[in-house]
Amino acid sequence: MTKKFCVILSILLFVVNAASQNPPKVRNDEQPVRISTQLVQLDVVVTDKTGAAVRGLTKNDFELYEGGKKQLINFFEFVDATKGQRIKQAPGQVSSNEPEPSAQGPGAADIHRIFAFVVDDLTIRYEDLTYLRQMLTNFVNNQMQPTDLVAIVRTIGGKGLLQQFTTDKTLLKRSIASLTPATHPFSAFHNGGDPRGLAGNTTPATDTVAGVEQPAFSGAADTSGETIDINNPEDETNRALRAYMSLGTASFVIDSMKQLPGRKSMILISGGLPILSANTGNSAGSISYFLNSLSDRATRAGVAINTMDIRGLQASVGVASFTDTPAKSAMGGGGGEGPGTFGRVPDESQFGYRNPFDQMEAHQGLRVLANETGGIAVLNKNNFDEGLGKIVGASDAYYLLAYTPSDSNFKGDFRKVEIKVKNKDLKVLSRRGYFAREEQPPPAALTKQDQVLEAIKSPIARRDIDLEAMVLYKAAQLDKGAIDISIVIDPKKLQFEEVGGKQQASYDVDGFVFDVLGKLRGGFNDTISASLTPEEFKSAIRTGGLAYSTGTTLPAGTYQIRLAVRDNKNERVGTVSRYVEVPDLSKGRLAASSLLLGAAAAGEVKADLPTPLSAARRISQKQDLRYAVVIYNPKLKSGKPEVQTQLVITQNGREIYKGPEEMIAPAGGSGQAIKLGQMGLSRVKPGRYTMTLLITDTLADKKANTLTRSMDFVVVE
Repeated sequence: MTKKFCVILSILLFVVNAASQNPPKVRNDEQPVRISTQLVQLDVVVTDKTGAAVRGLTKNDFELYEGGKKQLINFFEFVDATKGQRIKQAPGQVSSNEPEPSAQGPGAADIHRIFAFVVDDLTIRYEDLTYLRQMLTNFVNNQMQPTDLVAIVRTIGGKGLLQQFTTDKTLLKRSIASLTPATHPFSAFHNGGDPRGLAGNTTPATDTVAGVEQPAFSGAADTSGETIDINNPEDETNRALRAYMSLGTASFVIDSMKQLPGRKSMILISGGLPILSANTGNSAGSISYFLNSLSDRATRAGVAINTMDIRGLQASVGVASFTDTPAKSAMGGGGGEGPGTFGRVPDESQFGYRNPFDQMEAHQGLRVLANETGGIAVLNKNNFDEGLGKIVGASDAYYLLAYTPSDSNFKGDFRKVEIKVKNKDLKVLSRRGYFAREEQPPPAALTKQDQVLEAIKSPIARRDIDLEAMVLYKAAQLDKGAIDISIVIDPKKLQFEEVGGKQQASYDVDGFVFDVLGKLRGGFNDTISASLTPEEFKSAIRTGGLAYSTGTTLPAGTYQIRLAVRDNKNERVGTVSRYVEVPDLSKGRLAASSLLLGAAAAGEVKADLPTPLSAARRISQKQDLRYAVVIYNPKLKSGKPEVQTQLVITQNGREIYKGPEEMIAPAGGSGQAIKLGQMGLSRVKPGRYTMTLLITDTLADKKANTLTRSMDFVVVE
């Protein structure tokens, strides 16, 4: 083992061990995996021949063995992840009614399935990124449910804002659009050049689904680190470090998932992980230990690691090329000069003398990760949608089995566990075992700051306090935007006390602004001492809100603004997150302000300013909803813009209204354009709706001539 390898290996192990010693604090008591001397609880998925999760089994259908000895199952529960239902002992009919979505974001009770896609872009060529993007887009469009929490994380080249867990399909589509080639000293391939001419690349040059132009394959790869020629004598080191970096990324994602409820699914998408190669020298044992440690942490976090080789079906060692067989002419093919494979042809010089990425041993690590954690390995398959569909289908339902281990003397040894079902036609996906050591309980007390930071870092909204938020953008300068932040806090969750005939409460309002790289770029903190008369208190209860507002100016970029409210008496916390884009108007690209909503008297169409909706965005059926948006940088013809808009109203993702395409008038001599509109609500049923305005500049280039602006609102009686 080289000195260089030893130094980097020690650094990586130190980082990963530090992460395991300081995991996120677990607040949810419904973890699918618990390990102690009194109770070992494990999750198990049972699938039929089609790969679908099997429901309807009872405790008597299972047998559980530890170290070859049969154990008594003293706890049994079925969890239907698609409905968030937990049924003890025997499953039965459950309600399929979903709770109304909250503008505050998903809470723990709202999340039914959790998926983390880890893209090992150290081993994926840009040709395969095309298929990867298509597969992930199909998942988001057709398989992802509103109650799914999803993240897309890259080994290299990723951006913090686009690598978070979210239920927002728009943000996930932006993340998929960012999956472009990246170079790195330890990349398996030099992903340079312009891949837009590749056959089968149907990805558009830009993504404007969310109203933001996203780069596709631009031909200029992201660069992570110093450019180094990977063809050097230390090929063993480079291959080992690729494995460590991939597993290290997976390790950090697992730690971040531990705080999330239920059984979680990680999908590690790779171009091969040959970490068990016989020729990896002295590093093999260390990597195997790293792998075992990762599997154990995945078990304790309730994460099933599924693996996928995005290269698909291709020739392996021992399969002769058509050019090497006597019957090549009779088969009508193989006339070319290159080797005949079913997949891509790698650059031999980049892998050394054995090129393990195109041998069966490249799948060993992927198989082990899946087998050890109860996941599925999708290998040697070209139908990636079908393979991912099996992983998603196996995440729909699972069983919890718990027992008291017959040997309660925990010494850190590995305990092999085997779970069987009596029906031999069914397949069991379960964890292979655990290390006999108990979890250390988290600290009981948290400081005020720790409570807020813990809530802010969580991908799940805290709803101990109900609040609504609205973040609006409008142009301030060519390269800056004015951001208005408003919050409405439900007083029913705050602790009020009567003092001197008034209702008083004390609470903190905290704001954090993160840029696209996930770095903190600003924030604010205010302590509010509310003192309300009886009439003011009744009004706040009736209207459902105490208002708070502030503002800031941000340079061009994309941001996430996370807000938290903490009651200083009962220590309850509520959180909400919002995304905002500040376009750089100096580049001359089409842009628009946020969608502004207001309430006007029914039938009143005069130009008088309407009453702006508060952050709660509630409007009565007896009023009309007025909306406006300012369009910046429209192209001009004879000094006038030609911009058309189309209004769409949806509810729970279902389109209920689609208006005609309408041209809008210019805003004086400014070169800008303003869209004003109004709609009556007398026939609209109470509920939450989303208004989306499609904006098209008919004079602009088709690659960047469309954007959208959306805002949700609530209709009340």
